[in-house]
Amino acid sequence: MRRNAHYQGAAPAALSGQVTVDLSAISDNVTALKKRTEAPHFMAVVKGNGYGHGLVEVARTAVEAGADWLGTAQLSEAITLRQTGITVPILSWLYLASQTSATILEALENDIDVSLGSVTQLEVLAGIADRVGRPAVVHLELDSGLSRGGARKEDWAELVAAARKAELDGTLRVRGLWTHLAWADVPAHPGNATAVAEFEDAVREAREAGLNPELRHVSSSANILDRPEFHFDMVRAGLAIYGLAPADHLNPADFGLRPALSVTAPLVMVKKVPAGTGVSYEHQAITYEPRYLGLIPLGYADGIPKGISGRSVVNIAGRSVPVIGKVCMDQFMVDLGPDATGIDVGDTAVLFGDPASGAASADEWGAAIGSHGDEIINRIAPRLPRAYAGGADQDSAYECPDYQEPAAAGQGNVA
Repeated sequence: MRRNAHYQGAAPAALSGQVTVDLSAISDNVTALKKRTEAPHFMAVVKGNGYGHGLVEVARTAVEAGADWLGTAQLSEAITLRQTGITVPILSWLYLASQTSATILEALENDIDVSLGSVTQLEVLAGIADRVGRPAVVHLELDSGLSRGGARKEDWAELVAAARKAELDGTLRVRGLWTHLAWADVPAHPGNATAVAEFEDAVREAREAGLNPELRHVSSSANILDRPEFHFDMVRAGLAIYGLAPADHLNPADFGLRPALSVTAPLVMVKKVPAGTGVSYEHQAITYEPRYLGLIPLGYADGIPKGISGRSVVNIAGRSVPVIGKVCMDQFMVDLGPDATGIDVGDTAVLFGDPASGAASADEWGAAIGSHGDEIINRIAPRLPRAYAGGADQDSAYECPDYQEPAAAGQGNVA
């Protein structure tokens, strides 16, 4: 063991972890995905602060790599992108029409397309568009079985008729028709074909009513990789542009995709304990022989799931070591084994990242807690600093201030 290997004080590095985002991976992933579709338009979905990678940084990188549309859930995210100078079309789909008129007004003034799934939403949008002095540009959403946003099949005719009337009145322009598949992450499920057939019926009905939408879009990441017949006029790439598996049976590496995000932290303590030592709260782990334990200064306040204990590993000095004992609010322990030679305080622990580097992947962490990698990357707390590398104008990593979601009163579920 190197000098101070079982020193029980603080590490010389700061006692915080770091999220590092490789923007070249985002760029390469977008390029790889675009090669898998003949759809004329490609949307990069950057909701949730770019799936925890950074809203503006990911958006700029995706556009530079060829994405000609961006997608957000919250209107405030889309407005932020406009405020940073991004000019490509943006679709945003989650808002409470009856309570966010000021936000909707700002969105329309910034040329942001919005989703429309009810006549109630349509009436609010039309009224705001009348104040703006130009039509609201919308994408009518069909609920094809997800039972989330959008109009159900039995309500579609009413929505289409109201949209056509609003077009004639000059308060609305229907640019797109879309749906999201309930079985999107199980591409072979027969429910997908049924939903797409229902969507095609809805498109015909809309056109018969006089609408002339430019865009039809259905496919999210898994369908981009596995169901080219669902691509229509635009695909919406979310999880895949971040290099994670959009479905259990799809290995990102098989499609030339690689994870863009890694989480690291310094090893702040190493101690040797005898056999029979209880580890962390409630002694849910007890050593069966003398072991070295390491302390990592991240916990569930940073987004580390409690369920990861005993089910996954971190990489330290090229070794995979298991998480042991109950995860605490700000720290957790790892089992360094009976011999910690080659591991020292201050070494970098890679919690998850690109498997090619020897680290566990976010997908593996997700599977360990009975979930998926998208939950892991999206739960990492804002208090962890983000660093970016691999951008078009960067020679090395740079620090970025924490993302702050702009305040927008009344954001909530779709009306």
